[in-house]
Amino acid sequence: MRKGGDEMATIKDISERAGVSMATVSRVLNKDETLAVSDGVRNHIFEIAHELGYVPVKLRHLKVEDGITIGVADWHILRRESTNQKLADLTKMARRCCFYPVRFVRLFCGQDAKVDGVIALGCFTEEETAFLLRQSCALIFVGSDRKDYVFDRIIIDHESGVRDMLKAMTEEQGVGSVGYLGGIYEDASVRIGEKRMRFFESLLKEKGLFRPEQFLVGECSAQAGYDLIRRAAEEKCLPEGLLIGNDEMAEGALQAMAQLGIVPGKDMSVTVYKDIETRFFETSSCDIVRMYTDFMWENMLRCLLERVEQKRQESITMIFPSRYLRAENNRL
Repeated sequence: MRKGGDEMATIKDISERAGVSMATVSRVLNKDETLAVSDGVRNHIFEIAHELGYVPVKLRHLKVEDGITIGVADWHILRRESTNQKLADLTKMARRCCFYPVRFVRLFCGQDAKVDGVIALGCFTEEETAFLLRQSCALIFVGSDRKDYVFDRIIIDHESGVRDMLKAMTEEQGVGSVGYLGGIYEDASVRIGEKRMRFFESLLKEKGLFRPEQFLVGECSAQAGYDLIRRAAEEKCLPEGLLIGNDEMAEGALQAMAQLGIVPGKDMSVTVYKDIETRFFETSSCDIVRMYTDFMWENMLRCLLERVEQKRQESITMIFPSRYLRAENNRL
């Protein structure tokens, strides 16, 4: 049970629930790696702290000038060497949501960081979740496949926008052949891009539109997007309609199309799947399927900051649909 009313959970409360000393709890919560305690005990302490809504002493006596730090775990959607340019936007949004200055830093799996809250983007294993919980008890998952209601969650209906896009292409625009351009990135246990590709493949198969030669897949980079379009044009297997899996691939693909004299929206129906928009890439000439609108990001930040500032204890889940937008409307 959580503490009632305005009463805050204490190290003593956690100690009693965990069956370990208060000193052990304190050292674990302060991430003292010299403490000889098993990972199981360490994780159990953090789980109890989250359940009880424990607030670190720093946040109980937070001064305006101190500010807070939010860690962003994005290794399931963004390559390690890439730059998450969305963090600058998050800083601006946070000014509208929080009285204190807020800064954002990227988290990397297995590397502990001093953060006051965590935004977890994508699907995480239980081992990864335990790592995130060790960073902060204030944790929100975005786009996760979790089935429980232990943590705050933002659920995104990725499929609705793609279905609307395909319907518009085939029924409204009269497109007869539809392909996909995307990249796969793999690093240890992380594989980025495959789930999106497989869903679109299954959707095309349902409609009898899948053609293997029109699925252009390579590494996730602008250069790969460029090369794949050039090669498909040379082999005369470009489809009439194309879904591009992310901004990075789109950047190279549109450059290749320009060189080939292909005008999106006129010579080919082109839709770009917008995710967290890490490159700030201009796609006004293309239709888009938008995942993360500013409205969703702002609600996510407010939700997390409520946890960090101990304004709410109960976990909540919010669902946001993806949207298909035609080129003339994709700035909305």
